[in-house]
Amino acid sequence: MTGELPEAAAIRGVTYTQETDRNHQGGTITYDSSPPVGGAHAPVWADCTGTVYPHPIASENAVHSLEHGAVWVTYRPGLAQGELAKLTVLVQGQDRMLLSPYPGLTSAISLQSWGYQVRVDEASDPRITQFVDLLRYNPETTPEPTATCSNPEFKVHPSSPGHPLEG
Repeated sequence: MTGELPEAAAIRGVTYTQETDRNHQGGTITYDSSPPVGGAHAPVWADCTGTVYPHPIASENAVHSLEHGAVWVTYRPGLAQGELAKLTVLVQGQDRMLLSPYPGLTSAISLQSWGYQVRVDEASDPRITQFVDLLRYNPETTPEPTATCSNPEFKVHPSSPGHPLEG
């Protein structure tokens, strides 16, 4: 795994934060960004096999999924149904992808991968597919490329903010 990808700079508005802490940590964690793009995380990862969560999940579990190469698509609760439908089509059934509402999001939609983030206002923004195509399961940015995204137990009984699943 190397540092920042030069190709990511071509995506307008993408930010990069070097995340070196990959430790498993119990309890809630305070992150530098919201939604977080990496750092210490819960021992249990959120299922990221194209899972669409109807309710917010704990960031600590989602960050563990980022470590496995996932792109976590988040949206502001109350997003228009048409916009949410477009995001659902993008994510549903796609390995290394997960979608969830994220209360307090400052933009309509935000995408996170390990170290990277882009915020957009509409689900049709071309930066969404650029971000996913470049950073989903990218061998240069994925800290644990051999780890699975499958976690059927989490999928059935997901966490909630402030209550990460710890195993």
